[in-house]
Amino acid sequence: MPLLVPRSSGNLIDILIVLRRRALRTGIWLKTLTLEDRILASLIQRHVKIVKNTTLATVIARIMGKLLFAIRNYFLNRLEAIGRPIAAAVAMKAYSYGNKEALTWMHDMKYIRYMGLVYSTAPAGAMTGSSMLLLRSGANED
Repeated sequence: MPLLVPRSSGNLIDILIVLRRRALRTGIWLKTLTLEDRILASLIQRHVKIVKNTTLATVIARIMGKLLFAIRNYFLNRLEAIGRPIAAAVAMKAYSYGNKEALTWMHDMKYIRYMGLVYSTAPAGAMTGSSMLLLRSGANED
């Protein structure tokens, strides 16, 4: 069986420690888990060496499931959050120029992610001139 988390021994506690570290680095630890889950994870990490209880294993598995889901979807969620307003502005501007199909761009997830990827990977000074003018004027015309 392949390990869920690279660089871990396969022990539930070790996997929880690796996931906690990764979630803290990406900033999703506080967003994903409730206060009770965070307290349980820290107490388990400090005081449990071997998991012998099935209830404790279930609690650890539930916390790990939340963290794995959030970590795997973190990149796509960021792209969508960045790309959605940009795609809406570009679509509205294209519609104002006469492109009747442009309004469907605002709901196309591939286009939204593409716009988020282009904007997030562009150097700081690259989004100036006509591209930012297009985005600014499209956002103000609501």
